[in-house]
Amino acid sequence: MRRRWWLNAGLLMLVAVLAAFAWWAGFDPAGKTLLEGDAGGVSSVVIQRRDRENVRLRREDGNWWLEAPHRLPASDFHVEQLLKVAADRSLGNYDAGEMEPERLGLDPPRARLQLDHTEVLFGDSDAVDGLRYVSVGGRIHLVQNRVMPLLEGPWWNFIDRRIVPPHRRLQAVETEHYRLWLDPGGWSLAGTDAGNGPAIGADDMAEVWHQAAAMVVREVRREPDREQTLRFTFENGEERRFRHASEDGEYRLVDLDRGLAYVFDAASMTVLLEGREPPTQDPPIE
Repeated sequence: MRRRWWLNAGLLMLVAVLAAFAWWAGFDPAGKTLLEGDAGGVSSVVIQRRDRENVRLRREDGNWWLEAPHRLPASDFHVEQLLKVAADRSLGNYDAGEMEPERLGLDPPRARLQLDHTEVLFGDSDAVDGLRYVSVGGRIHLVQNRVMPLLEGPWWNFIDRRIVPPHRRLQAVETEHYRLWLDPGGWSLAGTDAGNGPAIGADDMAEVWHQAAAMVVREVRREPDREQTLRFTFENGEERRFRHASEDGEYRLVDLDRGLAYVFDAASMTVLLEGREPPTQDPPIE
């Protein structure tokens, strides 16, 4: 009985020592959120990083826009990943004055993220657990390493993948195979290929374009003098000109004036450009 009492006492002492060490080291497995308050009201996001252009995003009338390096509709999903940084759990909390920020990749930081007027500095990863060193308001935290690829990636990752932005309404679409336009009576569709017109109805075709989202959008060389194969006209009179390109099995709609390539799969490209469903493949004969 006495031996069991000493064993229990020893275990309690060990737990107390470990708890004291965790407190001294600043490690908190439960963790508080990195920033106080809800980031849902943030209206301005700025990213500064080493050896890459800065990125500025702003919310206007409920929609996110890229302001720099170019003015374009922004991807809500990717902006939300940045805003989630505010809710990240701090798994370690240290006074910056007691640390060596330069040894943690924080001086200078690998990336700066500004949410309105609050700045978050991102450094290197902890070699043991792979947690990221982050500095906020004179404190250094350890957080899960989630958003760094987005912070250090190319600026065009923040472009809205939808080729027709949600705050724009189409007036007309012209491809090599058909013309789609909106008049007072609704949508109309006419083919330009003799005997091989679009098989999809006008209303459905308009909805396809309003919902079309590329797998990837990336920057390419601008080619304003190239011949277009697709043109959008919006209700406000704005136009966008594209050409269809394919290479190494990749199908792109290239914005001639903005130098952006919207990458789709072959089946989606058939629907968009020809107005017909792609042919189905017969199952293999066994």
